[in-house]
Amino acid sequence: MSLTPVTTSDQNQVDRPEHFETLILKDSALIKALSEAMNKSEKLSGELDWAPDFDMELVYGDGYSEDYYIAIGNELGYKGLFTTAENSGQGYSIPVKNADQIRKLIYGTADQANIEQTESLESSVKVTGPVTISHNNLYPLTNRTGFLNLQLLDGTYSEDWTIPGPLLGRNWSGRFGLTVIDDQGRTLNSFPLSEHFEDPIIFNDFFQIQFEDYNGDGDPDFTIGQFGASNGYFYKLFTLRKNNVIEELGIKPGSDLFISSPKGYSIKLDKVDDHSFKRSYYDNAAGKQLEDIFQWDGTVFQKLDK
Repeated sequence: MSLTPVTTSDQNQVDRPEHFETLILKDSALIKALSEAMNKSEKLSGELDWAPDFDMELVYGDGYSEDYYIAIGNELGYKGLFTTAENSGQGYSIPVKNADQIRKLIYGTADQANIEQTESLESSVKVTGPVTISHNNLYPLTNRTGFLNLQLLDGTYSEDWTIPGPLLGRNWSGRFGLTVIDDQGRTLNSFPLSEHFEDPIIFNDFFQIQFEDYNGDGDPDFTIGQFGASNGYFYKLFTLRKNNVIEELGIKPGSDLFISSPKGYSIKLDKVDDHSFKRSYYDNAAGKQLEDIFQWDGTVFQKLDK
């Protein structure tokens, strides 16, 4: 998000400090204040006679951007106003409380350290039912109508668009489960996914589960992973039986696979043959890329000695 002062010869234009230049907004309080102000605004009727203070560009997490014009002034106690650049004739009124919050944050007319504590803006999001992070059609795999869903059953949702990193953007965290449903939405089987991970599970994007048969038994297997480090993810391996039962497939040694992959929460493993696969990872201690082969021994995938 950025704010750029509008240059105009209109005498009614509000004076701004001379040092004020384009603001690239990373301050969470200001971003929250602007978002809340837009959500609480009221649509105005009639023609507008106004001079905008700022051209505001709002860039969303998926790269989509939208331009707005905003008039806020630097004097407390007055409403603000904004329009979209696409339709500058349609105005929206910003309530006094929200407009004052923005003025204080932009012009420094109040102690910014105390703003969030003394005048925090309320927000509330209510969700009924589980949140589906991954929705997967099973018909191409089983020739039976049905879906495998990965769902947040109990937990929290948050957003952070300010700090680059693995958790930038949307974040779902808490207790997750896998559910097999039919084409009418009826539950055929459920699986407590979180119980199979030692650490709390976090996803920060929607994704598709990648299926493949790795042990040659005819049942579709799939990986579910969690971010491990800048060069990879930790993946566990699961299978979907013909009776819709989901089971974790054992891996030895350990219970998961660290794989250097930029592809995210579910990947296809590199099959060597019908009963084995290869994994590749970067070993920081060795300073090079390494490979292992895991072969199905009838009960678990066992790493082969080199």
